[in-house]
Amino acid sequence: MRPLLRPTPRATRDIAQKLLEGINVDAGQSGFALEDSQQRAAVRLAAMGAEVTVRRRTLSRKAPRSLYLHGPVGRGKTWVMDSFFAQLDVRKRRVHFHDFFRSLHAGTHGSNAGSSTAIQQSVDSLLDDIDVLFFDEFHVHDVGDGMFIARLLRTAAQRRIPLAVTSNYAPDELLPNPLWHDHFLPTIEAIKEMMDIVKIDGSSDFRRFPASGSTPPQGSESFKAGQIVTPGTPRQLGRLGLFIPSEAQSRVLTPTTQPIVVKNSDPELLWVGFQELCGGLTSTSDYLALAETFTTWVIDGVPSPAEADAASAPAWQRFSNVVDVLHDQDITLFMVGPGPLDWDLDAGRSGLPVDFARIASRLSLLGRSHGDDDVREEAAGS
Repeated sequence: MRPLLRPTPRATRDIAQKLLEGINVDAGQSGFALEDSQQRAAVRLAAMGAEVTVRRRTLSRKAPRSLYLHGPVGRGKTWVMDSFFAQLDVRKRRVHFHDFFRSLHAGTHGSNAGSSTAIQQSVDSLLDDIDVLFFDEFHVHDVGDGMFIARLLRTAAQRRIPLAVTSNYAPDELLPNPLWHDHFLPTIEAIKEMMDIVKIDGSSDFRRFPASGSTPPQGSESFKAGQIVTPGTPRQLGRLGLFIPSEAQSRVLTPTTQPIVVKNSDPELLWVGFQELCGGLTSTSDYLALAETFTTWVIDGVPSPAEADAASAPAWQRFSNVVDVLHDQDITLFMVGPGPLDWDLDAGRSGLPVDFARIASRLSLLGRSHGDDDVREEAAGS
C-alpha cells in the first residue's frame, strides 16, 4: 500500500502556481493574454487542480470544491477549461452535454430501460476511475434531463468527485421554462451548495472577433467550411458543389427511434429540410447518430429567425440543438433559406430559444452566399 503523505500548504500552492503559469503560457502561445475574468477563473481552476492533485497523492478523503464557470457566449470558458484540463496530471474525464446525454440514454436502453437501476449504472460508469469530471456546455431545457443531472450531482457528491463545469447560464437560469423551473430548484440549490460560481464576462466575443494575432480555435475547421446560402438558387448551390436532389433520391432514415424523411443521403452527405429535421419529434440523440455517418449536411427551407413564428418554439429549440451538435462534432453545414437568415437578433424574441445568442455566435463562423452576388458578377461581366 502506498504510504499516506501529509499535504502541506506550500506544496498545494506550488502546484496551483504551476498550473496557473501553464494556462497563461498556453494563452501567450495562442497569441493573447487572459482577460481579468478569465484570469480569475484560471486562478480558481488552478487552486482546484492543486487540491485534486494533493488529494490523489495523499489519499485524502477531503473532496475539493467543484467549480461552475458561466458567462456569455464566446468569452473563453471552454478554452480556459481545456487548457487547464491539458495541464492537470490526474485521472480525469471530459464530456460534452450532448455526448453525456446520448451515452446516458444509450445506457438505459434494453430490458431495464428507464429504471432507476439502469440510470444509476450509466451515471456510475461516467464517474468510475476518475478524480475529477469536466462537463462542457452545461444546460438544461428538459425536465427529464434535469432528473439525470440531479442523479449525477448526487452520485458525484457521494463519491467525493469534484466537477468543473462550463455553461452559458448562471445556475438560477437553468431550465428556464416557467412550467418546469420550480421542479429544478432543489437541484439549482445543490449546484450552488457544492460548487463555487465564477462568471467569465469579458467584453469580447472571441468566437466572432478573435484577438489580434491569436491562433484561431482548433477543432471546428470543417464546420467553418460551411455556408449560409440565400435564397438558395440552383446556380448558387451548384457553385458550392451542391445539386438539388430529385424526388427519387428521397429516403426515410431512422437514426434512433424516430423516422426522418430526407431528400438525399449519399455517402457522407445528408440533405434534409428544416421542417422534417426540426418540426417533428426528433431528438439530440438522432442528430448525434446522423453526425456519425454524414460529414456534410445541407438543411434547406430554413425560415428567417426575424419571423420567429415561421416555426414553432420546439422546432427552433431542435434547430439550436442541431447547430450545437454539428459545431461540436465538426460537421460541415450548408444552411439554405429564402432569407434573410440574420441570427443577430435581440435576445428574448418570442418563439426563439433563450440561448439563441450561443447559436448566433456559432453560425457567425459560417461563410455567406447571397443571391445578389450573382447579379453583381453578371453586371461586371457585361
